[in-house]
Amino acid sequence: MKKITILCLLLAGTLSALAGTYRPDEIPNVQRMDRQRYVSDPDGILSAAATARINSVCASLRERGLAQVAVVAVDDIAGGDAFSFAVELFRDWGVGSAKSDNGLGILLVKDLREIRFVTGGGLEGILPDALCKRIQLNYMLPAFREGDYSAGMVAGIEAAATILEGGEVDLSGDSGDELPAWMIFVIVVGFIVGPLGLVLVVYYVRRRCPKCHKFTLRQESQRVLSVTQNYRLVEYTYVCSSCGAVVKRQARNLRDDNFSGGAGGGTIIGGGFGRSSGGGFGGGFGGGSFGGGGAGSKW
Repeated sequence: MKKITILCLLLAGTLSALAGTYRPDEIPNVQRMDRQRYVSDPDGILSAAATARINSVCASLRERGLAQVAVVAVDDIAGGDAFSFAVELFRDWGVGSAKSDNGLGILLVKDLREIRFVTGGGLEGILPDALCKRIQLNYMLPAFREGDYSAGMVAGIEAAATILEGGEVDLSGDSGDELPAWMIFVIVVGFIVGPLGLVLVVYYVRRRCPKCHKFTLRQESQRVLSVTQNYRLVEYTYVCSSCGAVVKRQARNLRDDNFSGGAGGGTIIGGGFGRSSGGGFGGGFGGGSFGGGGAGSKW
């Protein structure tokens, strides 16, 4: 009897430790149960008043065709990767219109101390990554640091809604999470100046004559040697205007008419995840998709 009691206590402790830890398919999709619900809060992190306010804002955005928003607040998630979790979750729910791809998924993971936005392609121009980040830093994290998740979520979602409606919000506040000036300079040099310099180097190397070593090669002609499903093998002929040398070079170029399409395929640019979802008794979202848009912050 004593052993059974100990086993029961261990089992109870294990279940308690696992409580509030979810996989994406374990998050309740409240939208399917009730079309007017947009907040899934299985652990009761948000107040009833905050949930009602967020549901009202999200319903208004959807009715006007501005965005479909889904909000999830949980204690913890399996795997610990909020970005991958959010993309999988809101992709499977199909948040956003399949036509305009205007989904916005918001995930709060209390134990990770992280807030994550993911956006559909139709919202990335309105809510770019940097703007999502500023909303989190200015409107959500100050309240989260005080343990007031309700106030932070309402403030952040209202700010996002104002922007989606074409309004302006105050994003001028200072934040300790902003990048220092020296790091911004390094990023600019590394991602803009560096690649530009590489392009110029390649350009001049191609113009350099292997015989007289002057930068006087000029392209005279080109011809396609072979074609595969994905590439064209092209031979370029150059003539040096200084010494008259003829130089032939080959390059494998991506096909622009059928990249990875196969028979009957089309051009594929970019990407993302998408799966139509919806139906159910209450409602459902519109089959939107998600790629890499959005931002995340920790406090």
